[in-house]
Amino acid sequence: MVVDDEALIALDVECALADAGFTVAVATSCAEANRFLKDHTPAAAVLDVRLPDGECHEAAITLADHGGTLRVIYRLGRGRYARSLCPWVTVLKPTEPAEVVRLLKAMATGRQQKMTG
Repeated sequence: MVVDDEALIALDVECALADAGFTVAVATSCAEANRFLKDHTPAAAVLDVRLPDGECHEAAITLADHGGTLRVIYRLGRGRYARSLCPWVTVLKPTEPAEVVRLLKAMATGRQQKMTG
């Protein structure tokens, strides 16, 4: 799952993940992400934490409640998310889509990841 209100970034990440063999759903707002999460449990999420309709906090909590979910969080700057959502992988925008693919593949194989950016 990719959640980002910036259409080009969402498309770039979606295409990179699809090219790497992932099935991708895209949401452009917190509300859209939360609606999707009511009926689906993604294996991974790439979240832009700060969106026009909120900070995607509810989607993050919903994902955390789905035990075993792989998580990657995009964030715009340093802040509380680095501490409060650990052990989630946090990256600073902009991040190359290839780096997101690399991180998700590494997480899927159980390798420990470090903060990038």
